Amino acid sequence: MAGCSQGSAVRLAETVAQPVGEESRRADTCHGGSDPFPSIIKPMITYALRLKGLTPETLPLERLSKYLAALADLVGRDTPVHFDKVSKGSAMLKVRVPEQHAHAVETRVRAAASAEPGSDLRRAYEQIDQLARGDGTSAEFRPPKGAVILQFPGAKTLQARALVVKEYGEINGRIIRLGGRDDTVPVGLLTPDDEVVSCTATLEQAKQLKAFLLEPVDIVLRGTGRWLRSPEGKWKIEEFKINDFLRMQDDSFDDELKKIKTVGSGWDDVEDAEQTLARLRYGV
Repeated sequence: MAGCSQGSAVRLAETVAQPVGEESRRADTCHGGSDPFPSIIKPMITYALRLKGLTPETLPLERLSKYLAALADLVGRDTPVHFDKVSKGSAMLKVRVPEQHAHAVETRVRAAASAEPGSDLRRAYEQIDQLARGDGTSAEFRPPKGAVILQFPGAKTLQARALVVKEYGEINGRIIRLGGRDDTVPVGLLTPDDEVVSCTATLEQAKQLKAFLLEPVDIVLRGTGRWLRSPEGKWKIEEFKINDFLRMQDDSFDDELKKIKTVGSGWDDVEDAEQTLARLRYGV
């Protein structure tokens, strides 16, 4: 290092070794105070993923690794982001971003919650939110100063309660199971959605249904069912008590339409029934 004294070289090495981004960077240099290596130290911005209620002492290493992997996807794996540390108090997973990339990182993170479903960014958001929910907490991505950039509701998300409805209705499918000798006979009905519904029939009904067992014939069952709606909004038939049943007709659409037109329903004045149905159903 021509032109520098040994003491200056030592001081320069100490400057490079200091944590990046601190205001206390030294300006000890050679050549009249100008920085001979202006590209060594780059301004960095520190961001933090705050896990409310969790601390470094209560956050297992295995769980931490999952948060960090999702955090890397959130800020973008192609961005030169570096893990800094986990701060005390509420666990703060801190990362450092070069100042010139800070705006792009903030823009990307802000869009995570509304990103395209199935995209890497949306999955990263959902992964952190799911992890926080599993830990019974919430999280937030925040800059060194100013407002929070992105919230992860986690456990704060209001989960819809499971809803049970018991009412009269109809279901259709094929009889794939029939058995029992008691007054109440279990019946298995395979629906068009490939779900097997557990039904019950009287002994007399079971005798009549036996003719359709494992046959390629669709049956309509009428009776009282117990429908369960999951917290995700999906409906499932838990049980179904058969009152009566009938065999589904194999008539074509045109045949059924002719029957409807003969009873004065108004469809006899419709020239193109299929186009009308499409307009009613899809608005086209």
